[in-house]
Amino acid sequence: MKGIIITIGILLITMVSGKAQTLTVEQYRAKVLEYNQDIKQSRETVKAAIYALKGVKTGFFPKLQLGGNYSYQIEDLEFMPGVDLKHDNYSAEAALSQNVYSGSAVRKQQEAAKLQKAIARLGEELTIDNIVYAADVSYWTVAANESLFYISQEFVMIVRELDGIVQKRFDEGAISKTDLLMVKTRLKEAELQQSTRSMNYQTAMQSFKIMMGAPLEEQVVIIDSIQKPVIVPALQPLEVALKRRADYQIAAQDFNLTKQQTKIIRSKYLPQFAVGLKETWGTPMINVDGKEKFATVAFAKFSMPIFNWGEKRQYVKQNRAMETSKELAMSKVEDQVKEELANAWVKLNENWKQVEIANSTLEIARENLKLNTFSYNEGKLPILDVLSSQATWLQSYTNVVSANYQYKVAYAEYVKILGGL
Repeated sequence: MKGIIITIGILLITMVSGKAQTLTVEQYRAKVLEYNQDIKQSRETVKAAIYALKGVKTGFFPKLQLGGNYSYQIEDLEFMPGVDLKHDNYSAEAALSQNVYSGSAVRKQQEAAKLQKAIARLGEELTIDNIVYAADVSYWTVAANESLFYISQEFVMIVRELDGIVQKRFDEGAISKTDLLMVKTRLKEAELQQSTRSMNYQTAMQSFKIMMGAPLEEQVVIIDSIQKPVIVPALQPLEVALKRRADYQIAAQDFNLTKQQTKIIRSKYLPQFAVGLKETWGTPMINVDGKEKFATVAFAKFSMPIFNWGEKRQYVKQNRAMETSKELAMSKVEDQVKEELANAWVKLNENWKQVEIANSTLEIARENLKLNTFSYNEGKLPILDVLSSQATWLQSYTNVVSANYQYKVAYAEYVKILGGL
């Protein structure tokens, strides 16, 4: 009870001062998602995939190219007796071309680019799922260490109160110095533990602030207790998890991309046909009079591979092997998801049972400490029984925090395995 009072007191002081930032687990999660560099990088990857797709689409449109050249013949050249060629030769050219058919290569490349964009977006989702899990673990780590620190403070107060009673009795000559020394030793142990818990709490808080990009000197108060109840989702079938899991969907899209790349390889060995129009201005190749002229040329280009020593077949076989490899990778991820889902559900339920057992044990230990302390004050029990009940109370309270922490982490892990909720 004293620990709760201390917690509420600190919370009220910091809130009244206006200098502290108060955060629920949902608010902290949002701040981490907003700040995280990995998510920002994954979003840039999505942008790159979008631009790549737009670049591939330009293969459907006509292309206009401009070019020019200039040359100077140093030696004098005679075209025929009495007629010399000009030293200067130059020209400018504009060419408009349109791809008519290239074995559907552009269309297949467009489909591949769409798959790569989908993979990039799934990669962003996977990164977000991982960061949400890490943020939740960070929050509950701070909450757990905060509770342990307050428990250690309360334990010091309990032992110090007993120390005052024992000291008074020793001064009155009612007890031996052995009892006094045992209590003094317990008090120093409690203070040492309080120092350790304070260090753990401060270290966890520093990592907590860094994860959301807050200055280390900023005051932060977490609102949600480690014992805050959470609503556990129902057990979901494997099919639901596979649809939500970004890593499985990435494996599936990666398999589809490899199949599309096989089609792209095939398209390179199909007929290629293009048409265009070329306009040239400049001096003629045999420049006698030095006058520029315009020349317009319409062209059509056709090519078709006939014999290439089985090159197409070898490359197709190579990519087919890659298809099989990607399909096996997808199956491996499915087995992994199946195992993770089953284990996470068991862990979640067992951790909840541990929370209930720990809470019951704490109630017993609290009552035992109260009765033993009263009996000692009445002179009915030795000091060892009181010290033993104090240690049991401390361990029981620590177990409650630990069980709740494990339950919160198991819940966050279960949500992550389901691909978010």
